[in-house]
Amino acid sequence: MKIAVIDDRTEEITFLTEYLDQYLGERSTSYQMVCFTSGEAFLDHFREGMYAVIFLDAVLDSENMNGMETAKKIREKDPDVMIIFSTNSPDFAIEGYTVGASGYLLKPYSYDQFMQTMDLVYDKIHPVRKYIEVKEKKMMVRVLLDDIIYCDYENHYIRIHTARRMVRSYMQFRELSKLLIGYAQFQCCYRNIIINMDQVQEMEHVDFLMSNGERIPMRRQERLEIRQKYADYIFEKTNL
Repeated sequence: MKIAVIDDRTEEITFLTEYLDQYLGERSTSYQMVCFTSGEAFLDHFREGMYAVIFLDAVLDSENMNGMETAKKIREKDPDVMIIFSTNSPDFAIEGYTVGASGYLLKPYSYDQFMQTMDLVYDKIHPVRKYIEVKEKKMMVRVLLDDIIYCDYENHYIRIHTARRMVRSYMQFRELSKLLIGYAQFQCCYRNIIINMDQVQEMEHVDFLMSNGERIPMRRQERLEIRQKYADYIFEKTNL
């Protein structure tokens, strides 16, 4: 999830980051946040569909463009992006909803107030994501399917590779296969290796280049079948 914050006060950005870390961490949702100190700087960079949520200070300290004017320009470029206003003044609340604001946070706001506002938009911007549960050490952990790059097997442990870390679980590879192979995005391309085809950066002649830069080989005797399955998956996905 990509989030923009437009606020001219560094301490407010730090404060919001802590709340986002807590809220999205509790929901196992990764995010990227990009910060701007003026509406002009944001609009120079902004394109439709670039962000899921924009947190916007309605009272930006700018000679040329305040937060409300920034919001109107955002709406001209993107009618669907979620805009959440944050400000010290309640005077902009009604005007905020005229530009289709999804929420309004009056500073200083508590985490509970932030959570209530985020709850209103979370399901709209982040549909329910599927996951598997595996045992790591003595704890059951959830791994989102979209976060998996590939899985392999070493010394009786399956290893689930994601962009953030590797999850190790003591289990047989066929158990993991039962959890994943039912989902169209996963393919077993080599002995004890399953790739997430959504994480393939490029299909080479004998291997896959994955999003983390690693290369995963294809079984030699099934190479044509593996390549065709990947091509079919991409075709179906792009023509939904």
